[in-house]
Amino acid sequence: MKMANLKKNCAHKIKNYIMKNLLLLFIVFVSCSYPKAQEQIIPLETKGGRTAGAYYKDLDNELSPFVGTWKGTFQDKTFIITFYKIKYYNSLSDYFQDSIIGKYKLLDSNGSELYSTYNLADNKAKILSIGFKNYKTKLWFSFTDKCIEGDILIHFTNVEKNQIYWKYITDQTIVTNTANCAPFNEMPRDEFILNKQ
Repeated sequence: MKMANLKKNCAHKIKNYIMKNLLLLFIVFVSCSYPKAQEQIIPLETKGGRTAGAYYKDLDNELSPFVGTWKGTFQDKTFIITFYKIKYYNSLSDYFQDSIIGKYKLLDSNGSELYSTYNLADNKAKILSIGFKNYKTKLWFSFTDKCIEGDILIHFTNVEKNQIYWKYITDQTIVTNTANCAPFNEMPRDEFILNKQ
C-alpha cells in the first residue's frame, strides 16, 4: 500500500512538474510571438518637421553613390575623403536618419600627412550630410571643427557618378584663438573636382 501511494505521489509530482513547465513554455512562446513596438520608417526625402522616434530611411538608395573614397588636388595638396552611410541619431529631436559622414586627410605635395580625421568615431565625424538641395542634384553637408565651420555642397559631374564637384562655403575668414585648432585651416576652401578611387 505504501508503494502504491509512493507511486501515486511520484506520478502526481511529475505531472505537476510537466504542467508547470508547459505553462511556462506557453507563456514564453506567446510573449515572443507578439510583435514588439517598431520604429516608424519614413522616406528620407520627406519634407517638414521630424517625428520623434521615427527612422528617416534612404529607401531609394540615393545616398549610396556617394559612399566610398574620393581624391582631389588643390593648392599643391591632396585631399582624400571617405564617405560612409550611417544610421544617425539626432538626440535633440529624437529620431534616426540615414546620413553620410565624411572622414578625410590632407597630404602635402610630398605625400606627407598634414591632417587626418580617419581616427575619429562616427559620432565625432566633422562632416555630416544634412540633405539634398536643388531637386536632389546637390548633397549638402555641415562641417564643424573647434575653430571653423561651414557648409559643403557636392554633386556629380558625370553620369557614371565617379567624379564630384566640391564647394566649401564659410563666412569665417579669420580665426583669432588658434590654441585648440589644427595647425592650419585643414578644410579646403576651394572649389575642385574629386575622383572616386
